[in-house]
Amino acid sequence: MTHRQTLARWIVVAAGLCSSAISAATYHINYRDGDDASDGLGPATAWKHCPGDERAAGRAGKVELKPGDVVRFKGGVAYHGEIRVSASGAEGRAIVFDGNTDGSYGTGRAILDGAQMITGWQPVESAKEVGGNPRWREIRRMDLEVDLSGNFSSDQFILHRDGNPDRQAPWQRLFLIDGERRILPVAQDPNPSDPFYPDLPADFLVSPHRLSNSYPHKVSYAEGSRGNRSLPLIAITHGGNAPVIEPFDGGGVVVAMNRPATIAEMGFKLFRPTSFPAPETIVLSADGKEVLAAKVDPTSTEMQRFRLPEPVKASQLTFRLRHSNPGDRRWTKLHQIAAFTPEGRNIIEHDMQSVIRDETNLTAEDASAYDGAFVGVHGGNNHVYFAKVQAFDPVTHELRVPHFASSTYEQTRYSFYNLPQFIDRPGEWCLQPLPDGRTRVFLWPDGPISNIGFPELKTAISIEGGVSHIDVRGFLMQRYAGGKGGVATLGKGSERPSHIRVADCEIRFMSGQSGISLNHSDHIEVADCHIHHCPGWTVGIYVNRINHYRLTGNRLVKNSGSGIRHYEAKDGELRGNAVLDHYGMHSSGINFYEGCRRILCEGNTVQNVIAINRSAEDLTFRHNVVDSQKRNAVNVAMWMSGQVGGRHLKNLTFENNTFINLDPDANWATSIFVQTNASAPEGLVIRNNILDRLRPPVDGMIEGNVFLRETPESVRGEDSRMVADPDELFLAPDLGDFGRKPGGPRMEAGAKRLGAGHSSE
Repeated sequence: MTHRQTLARWIVVAAGLCSSAISAATYHINYRDGDDASDGLGPATAWKHCPGDERAAGRAGKVELKPGDVVRFKGGVAYHGEIRVSASGAEGRAIVFDGNTDGSYGTGRAILDGAQMITGWQPVESAKEVGGNPRWREIRRMDLEVDLSGNFSSDQFILHRDGNPDRQAPWQRLFLIDGERRILPVAQDPNPSDPFYPDLPADFLVSPHRLSNSYPHKVSYAEGSRGNRSLPLIAITHGGNAPVIEPFDGGGVVVAMNRPATIAEMGFKLFRPTSFPAPETIVLSADGKEVLAAKVDPTSTEMQRFRLPEPVKASQLTFRLRHSNPGDRRWTKLHQIAAFTPEGRNIIEHDMQSVIRDETNLTAEDASAYDGAFVGVHGGNNHVYFAKVQAFDPVTHELRVPHFASSTYEQTRYSFYNLPQFIDRPGEWCLQPLPDGRTRVFLWPDGPISNIGFPELKTAISIEGGVSHIDVRGFLMQRYAGGKGGVATLGKGSERPSHIRVADCEIRFMSGQSGISLNHSDHIEVADCHIHHCPGWTVGIYVNRINHYRLTGNRLVKNSGSGIRHYEAKDGELRGNAVLDHYGMHSSGINFYEGCRRILCEGNTVQNVIAINRSAEDLTFRHNVVDSQKRNAVNVAMWMSGQVGGRHLKNLTFENNTFINLDPDANWATSIFVQTNASAPEGLVIRNNILDRLRPPVDGMIEGNVFLRETPESVRGEDSRMVADPDELFLAPDLGDFGRKPGGPRMEAGAKRLGAGHSSE
C-alpha cells in the first residue's frame, strides 16, 4: 500500500468517526461538468464552483458550510478559481476540502489551477519585429489582454523580491509556464547557468568599475562622524533610504558643491521621529563658518525650513547634530537635508541617474542597442535590483539607468533582461507593452505550443481570520501568482485562524509570498506536502507569527526563496522534512528570524544553510543533515542583528547533527558561524555532531564532536575526534547519503537516519 493510499484510508476512517455523532453533508465539485443550481450532494449533481468562490452562484453560492462537512473535488479536473474559507468546523468535526484522496471520485488528484492558457499564437513576420534576431523564423507572438504598462514605465530600481505586483519587473508580474512541465525562462543576456534562477550574480556580466551616479556635488560624513555602509549617504540629498548618522551629538554631513552658490535658507526632514531620537539643534556652517543653529521640532515629519540672518555664498555646507548631552553616543537618521537659494530652489537635491561603465562588455555600436531592455544589478546587502535602461552611449561604453539607491560593490555585476533579440534558446520568451494597454509576448517554443499559460489568479485557498478546524488535503495546486500561494491563513490582530491542517498536497509553479503561507495563526499542521519550482523569490512554507505548529514529512524542492522561513514563530516542531536545492538570490534552506521560541528541528535533510537571528530562544536541532554542497562557507549562521525582542540568542542546542560539505576554497569556512560584532549566544550546546570544522569565536558547551577538517584547539571542545576521510563515517557521501556506516568511528555522533531524505534503519 502506498503512502498516499495509507493516508487516504486514515483520513476516511477518521472522518467517519468524527461525523458519526452529528449529521454532515458531503458536497461534490466538478468544474468541468458541474452546475451551481444543483444540490451538490452527489457526483451526478455536483456544483461547478466551490462555496467561498466569489463566482459561485445558485445553491453553491448560498450554502453555509458547517462542522463535519466535506467538499470533494473531482480528481483529474482542473478547478479555475480562488476559494475563501469563512466558516469554521469544530473539535473533532473539521470542515474538509478534499482533492480525491481516496481515489473514488475521478482519477488522480483534483487540481486547483490559477492559469490562463494562451491560444492563437502567430509567427513572427520578420527579423526586424524581434530586434534583428536571426532566429526570428522560430519565434511566435501573441497579444494578451493584460495591462503591464505600469511595470514597464517604472523609473526606479525594484528589489528582486518585491512582492507588490504593481512594482515588479514585467516578467515577474506575468511569467510563462509550459503546462505540466516547467517554468519557462525569460530572455536574458548572459544566459544563466540554471534557467530557473535568473537573478544569481555569479552568472552576471562583471565590470571592474563601481556603479557611479550623476550627482553634481560630493557628499560625505563630517570629520569624526560615521554611518552604515548599507544605507548610502547620498540618499540624504533627496529623501531616499535614510542613512545613519552618529554620534548623536556632533555627527554631521558635508556637501561640497561643484560651484559656489548663494544660500538663503536651510532645511531638514527627520526620519520617523517617533522611532528615532532627534537632536535638539542642527547647526549649518558655510565654508567652515557657523551661520545658523536651528532648533529642531522633534515631532515633525515635514521639511523644517529656517531663514539665514542674511544670504551667504559658499562652496561647502556642513549640517551637524547637536545635543545638550555631549556624551550621548546614540545614532539617528536624517531623511533629508536642504539648502535653498533666494529664489527658493533647493541646490542640494538633483534628479540623478546611475551609470554602468564597462569597456569589455558594452561594445555595441548602436546607441539604441538596449532600448526597452531591463537590467539587474547586484548591490545592497547581497540583493539584485531591476530597472529599465534609460540610455546607452557606445562611445563611452556607459549605460544610464535610474538612480541606484542602495550600496554598491567595488565591481559591478549586472545582467540584461526581456528583449526579443536576447531569445537564443528554445523555451525563452519576453514581453513588450503595446500602445493600447495590451501586452505582446514573444516565445521560441521548445515543444507543443498548445499548453502555454500564465497565472491570472492569486491564491488558491485563503482561510480568513478567526476561522478554525479546517482540513485541506490531497490537491495539486499550481500556477497562482501575486498572492499567497496554494493555502494561506490570513490572521490579523486577535482574529487568528486555528486548528488548520494541510496534508498530502502538491504545490508548484506559484509566485508570491510562498507555496503555503501561514500568518498569525495557532495550532497549525502541514504534513506530507510536496512544494516545488515556485519562481519569483517565493518561499516554500512561510511561518509568520504562528504559535503551536508542526511541519512533518514535507518535501520542498527548488523554490526561488528559502525553503522554510520563520518570523516570531513559537512552540513548533519540524520533523522529517527534506529541503533541497534552494539556491535563489538571498535564500537559505531554513530561516529562524525575529523572536523564534521553543522550536524542535529534528530529522530533517537540508541543503544550503540554516540561518538563525534576532532574539531566538530555546531552539533544539537534532539528527539533521545540513549539506552545503561545497557552495557555502557555513552550515548554520547565527546573527544577533535586529530589534524584535532584543538582539540575544539563548539556549540553542545542536546535538547529533551532520553538518557537511563547506566550500573548500573559503578559508573562513565554519559549520556553525557566530556573528563576531555582537555578544556571544547564551547557553549554546554543540554536542555529538559531525562537523566539517569550527572556527572561532564559538563560546559554549562543546563536546564529543567529530571534525572532518582541522579545527583550532580553542573551539574543538572536549572529547573531540578528527576523521579526515568521509568514507570512514558515511555510507555513500559522494551520493549524498550521510547515514552512518556500521562499525565506523564514534558511532554515537552525527545524525541518525530519520525522516524525509533519510532511509529507515
